[in-house]
Amino acid sequence: MGFTIQMEQLVMDKEKLSYRRLIGRFATGVAVIVGESDGDVIGMTVNSLTSVSLDPLLLLFCAKNESRTADRILSSTRFSVNILRRDQQNVSRRFAGKADVEMKACAREDGFAWVDGANAVFLCEVEHVYPGGDHKIIVGRVVSMNGPDDVDEPLVFFDGRYTALQTLNLEYSVA
Repeated sequence: MGFTIQMEQLVMDKEKLSYRRLIGRFATGVAVIVGESDGDVIGMTVNSLTSVSLDPLLLLFCAKNESRTADRILSSTRFSVNILRRDQQNVSRRFAGKADVEMKACAREDGFAWVDGANAVFLCEVEHVYPGGDHKIIVGRVVSMNGPDDVDEPLVFFDGRYTALQTLNLEYSVA
């Protein structure tokens, strides 16, 4: 009986690893979700960011169910979404828990904290939280947004690592 359970677990783990490897072939931008909790700046790096609605302005990101950072952000009811520039890998790593970066990289005002110099910043209030398997789907209502006039190259994540875009002369249409 125990051997059967172990084999089922190995098959399931192999399936999860295969899923992560294959879904990682979808290139994404990198964003940092930043909030304030008990006077501290807290945050997490995500690549599960998507626009939801233009009326009202809504976006979403996903966080692991067991994420204490996500719980602290949700309890504060407001957060910022920061779309990172290619040269902000250190910020991404810091909020992924893999490096130290000085917190002076973050600005604060009116109960919001955000990454200074990001390609785009969206100040949000928590609108909804939905279950999504082993993750929470967090929907935020955008209450303010800002970004520089001249955009820098984005930080991109592909196949488990940071990478850069290559500019090509392709024909395209504006949707």
